[in-house]
Amino acid sequence: MTQIPVFVISLKRSQDRREYIAAQFEREKVSFEFFDAVDGSDKNNPLLKRYNYAKRLWLTSGKMPTNGEIGCYASHYSLWQKCVDMAQPIVVVEDDATICPHAAQTLALVAEKIQQYGFLRMESVIRGENTLMEEGVHYRIGRMSDNFGGTRAYAIAPWAAQKLLNGSESWSMPVDNYIGAAYFHGMESYHLHPEFAEDTNAFDTTIQFYEKVKAPLYRKPSRELYTLYRQLKRWWHNRNFKKAHARNS
Repeated sequence: MTQIPVFVISLKRSQDRREYIAAQFEREKVSFEFFDAVDGSDKNNPLLKRYNYAKRLWLTSGKMPTNGEIGCYASHYSLWQKCVDMAQPIVVVEDDATICPHAAQTLALVAEKIQQYGFLRMESVIRGENTLMEEGVHYRIGRMSDNFGGTRAYAIAPWAAQKLLNGSESWSMPVDNYIGAAYFHGMESYHLHPEFAEDTNAFDTTIQFYEKVKAPLYRKPSRELYTLYRQLKRWWHNRNFKKAHARNS
């Protein structure tokens, strides 16, 4: 069976990181292709004009995003578009990942399951309750109720990528927060075990980073109201999913 395409997001200038992850893929005998990350400081990139700074400041964060955060979102967005254009599932990996042993076998399982589930998180779960969807001798797949906390490795099918694109007319939050907001775009997140990649903190991130700056207090009321709104939407969405899953089990 042909291997599912694997794309590694990496800035062109990050040669040490490219060499590091390329050696891991070579060790696991897995082919891949580098995808040049969008530099968030490149204000001429038309993708960066999608950012909704007013919503960011008054509703989702209270402080300006870093160039790294914007570039990270634009990089993943570009690969969702590529997935749709290719009309086939892909695997997305960030260049600070540590590839787990038996990666080729994991990719074979992903190729078998991705069209059914649409999105498979392929790194350790950081947050999010799992509803077991299926379990085999050497694997299990669970639905995540709160898929925030990283985009180090995942697989995505074209129909799921299109859902993310449909909800991306404007951006106002980190890309992992957006992916986890199934109540907004309708794309559910599922977690695959065994994982394909993990975070060993081998490198400081160059695509996305956060500055320790406090948001002004006068923006706090609107942000808290919007946070409550999102929490209620997520709770209602998860409730409906569990009820439907229970009926169909």
